[in-house]
Amino acid sequence: MKLNKIIIKNFRSYYGENVFEFSPGLTLVIGDNGDGKTTFFEALEWLFDTSVESKPEAHISAMRKAEMSIHETDEVSVSLLFEHNGEKEICKKFTFEKISDKSAPTRDFSFYGYIVTGTERSKMPGKNLLESCFDSVLRRYCLFKGESDLNVFDNSTALKTLVDTFSGIKQFDELVDVASHCEQESDKLVRQELKKDKKQGEKTSELDRKLNSVETKIRDTEDDIKRREQAVLDFESQLRILEDNQEACEQLNDIKQRINSKKNLINQKQVHVDVNYNALLLDDMWVLRCFPSILAEYQKKASAFSQEKRRLQKEEDQRRSKEQGKQEAYAELQHLANGIAPLPWNLPDKGTMEEMIKDEVCKVCGRPAPKGSEAYEYMVQRLRNYLDHISQEAKRRKQEEEYKPLFINEYINELHTKSVQVSGDIEEEISKLKNVIIDRLAFIRSRSEEVEQLKKDLQEAEDDKTHLLIQYSNLSEDMLEKGFKDYKGLSESSKRAEVELEGLKGKLAKYEEEKAEIKNEQAQIVPTNGIVKVYQRVHIVLDKILRAVEHAKENNVTEFLEMLQNEANKYLQLLNDGDFHGIVKIKRTADGSARVSLYSSDDTLISNPGGAQRTTMYMSVLFAISNITTLKREEDYPLIFDAPTSSFGEFKEDVFYNIIDQIDKQCVIFTKDLLLYNRDTKERHLDEEKIEQLSCSVYRIQKAPGYDVNDLSTIRTVITKKK
Repeated sequence: MKLNKIIIKNFRSYYGENVFEFSPGLTLVIGDNGDGKTTFFEALEWLFDTSVESKPEAHISAMRKAEMSIHETDEVSVSLLFEHNGEKEICKKFTFEKISDKSAPTRDFSFYGYIVTGTERSKMPGKNLLESCFDSVLRRYCLFKGESDLNVFDNSTALKTLVDTFSGIKQFDELVDVASHCEQESDKLVRQELKKDKKQGEKTSELDRKLNSVETKIRDTEDDIKRREQAVLDFESQLRILEDNQEACEQLNDIKQRINSKKNLINQKQVHVDVNYNALLLDDMWVLRCFPSILAEYQKKASAFSQEKRRLQKEEDQRRSKEQGKQEAYAELQHLANGIAPLPWNLPDKGTMEEMIKDEVCKVCGRPAPKGSEAYEYMVQRLRNYLDHISQEAKRRKQEEEYKPLFINEYINELHTKSVQVSGDIEEEISKLKNVIIDRLAFIRSRSEEVEQLKKDLQEAEDDKTHLLIQYSNLSEDMLEKGFKDYKGLSESSKRAEVELEGLKGKLAKYEEEKAEIKNEQAQIVPTNGIVKVYQRVHIVLDKILRAVEHAKENNVTEFLEMLQNEANKYLQLLNDGDFHGIVKIKRTADGSARVSLYSSDDTLISNPGGAQRTTMYMSVLFAISNITTLKREEDYPLIFDAPTSSFGEFKEDVFYNIIDQIDKQCVIFTKDLLLYNRDTKERHLDEEKIEQLSCSVYRIQKAPGYDVNDLSTIRTVITKKK
C-alpha cells in the first residue's frame, strides 16, 4: 500500500478542502503546537477506524459552522487515494446541518471505496476495501502518535500478535493443545489400568502417590514463580519508567533550575525597579530637579524680606528711642535749670504735701508758707506735679502693657535661615541633581529592560516545562522530580526478586526431574495385561509428540525474534549513520511478551539511552516489522509518525530526515523540528537553510493569521508545499 494523496474537508481546523500529496519516500509536515499536526493524524485515525460508524459533531470545522446560515448543510470528509495492486480510493464522510450557533446535528454517514481499472471506477464498501488492502493487524504498526507509542512491545499481547501474524505459530498452538489433551488422557488411562493389575497395582499406587505429591509441589512452585515473575516484571516496569524517563527527569531539573535562576534574578533586579518616587522626590529632594531658577528666586526674595524687616525694625527702634530720649531730656533739663538736682518726684509724698498745704507750713524747711505766698504756690505746684507724674506713669505702664513687637513671628528669619542653609554645598548638590536623576533613571530603565527580558526567559522556561510534561503525560511532575531517588531501592528489590526467582526455578527443575524419574519408573512397569502394554506404548509416543511440538513452537518464536532483531539492527545502523548506535536486542519476558533494549558490543546494557538513540531504536524495530511484512506477506504499508523526535535535543534533524528518505520505505512524519523562534516577533519560522539541505518532500502547516486566541471558529490550518 502506497499513499498518493489525502483530501481533508471541514475536519476541525482543516476548513474547506485541503490536499496533501505524498512522495514515495519521506514526506515531512512541519508545524508548531496547535497548527494542525495532531488533527491531521487524527483524521487518518478516523478514516482507518472500521470498528464503528463514527460521525461526531466535534469533527466539524468550527469556522465552517460559524459562517453557515441556519439550516444550511455541508459535509465532513476524509479521502485517501493509494496504490495497492492498482489505484484505489477510500472516503469516509458525513453530512451536518446548522440548526443554531451551537448545534449542528450530523447524519448520512458513509464509508465507501473505489477500485480504478483503466477509466472505470468500481464502487464497494470502504471497510471491505481497506481490510483487503490494509488489515487491522497491520494498521496498528502504521500510525504512531508521539514517542511513547513507538515501543510496539509495550503490552503483553504484542509479541503473540506479531508472531501469529508473521509465522505459522497458530497451527503449533492447535497441535500443542491436541497433543497435550491426548497425552493427559492416555496417561490417565494407563495409570488406571496399572492400578487394576494385581501384580503391579501396589507399586503403581505408590508411584501415583509420589507423582501426585510432586505435581502438587510443582503447581505450588509454579504459582510462586508466577507471583515472583510478576514482582520482577513490576520492578522492571518501574525501573524502566525511571530509566526511560531519566532524560526527562534531567530536563525537568534543568528547566526548574532555569526557572529558579530567572526568578532569583528577577527578584534581585526588581529591587532596583520598584522605586518609591515619592521618597526620592521629597527625601532626596528630587522635587528640586527642575527648579534651580526657583531656588535663586527664593534666595533673592528671602534676602529682600530680611532687608525690609531690618529696615522696619530700625525705624521702630528709632521711634521708641526718641520717646525715651524725650523723657530723659526733660529730666535732664530740670536738672540743668537751676543747677540744683530736684527732689525725687515722690518726695515729699502726697499725704505730706496735702498736710503742708493745709497747715500752710513747709515742713521740709520749717518756714511758714501762707496761702498766696510763693512758697505756698510752690507746694501746690509740687503736688500737681506729683499727681501728673502718677498719671503719666500709669499711662506709660499701660502703653508698655499694650505694646507688641513689630514682628511677632520668626518666619522671615526662618526663610532667611533656610536660604542660608541651602546655599553653598546644598546649592551645589541641587545643581548636580539633574545628572544624578538622569543616571538613576537610566539605571532603573536598564534594570527594567533586564527584568522584562528575564520574564520572557522565565515564560519560555515555563513553556518548556509545560511542553515536557505534555510530552510525558503518563508521568506527573512529582514523579519526574522524584527521578532516580528510588532507583537504588527498586534496583536492589528487583535483584532480590530475581535471585528468589532463580531459586524457585531451580527448585522447580528438581521437582520436574523427580517427576520425570517417577514417570520413568511408571514406564518401566511391565503390565501383565497385553492391552495395557499397548496403552503404555501409545502414551509414551504421545508424550514424545507433545514435547516435540512444544519445542517446535518455542523455536518458531525464537527464530522470529532473531530475524526481527537482525532486521532492526540493519535499520538502526542506517538511522544513526556515522554515530554511535549500539545493538538492538529483543528478549522475551516472564509474561510471554518482549522487551526491546540497547546494548553495546561488549554486551553491556545501555540502561538509559539518549532521546535520539531511544527513538531510533524503536523506529528501527518498526522499519524491521514493515520489512518482514513485505517479505512474509508480500505487502507493504507506510509508516506515519506524529512528533517522534521531540526529545532529540541537538540531534541533526536534517541529516536524520535525509537518512529516512533514502530508506526504501514510505514515511510521513509530523514534527515541529526545523522551526526557529524569533523572540522579538514571538513567532516561529522555518529554518530555510536546513530545509534546503533536505531531499524529501516538505509541507508547512500553520494557523492562518488574524485569529482570535479565544475563538475556535477563527482557527484555520493553512497548507504550503515548500518542496
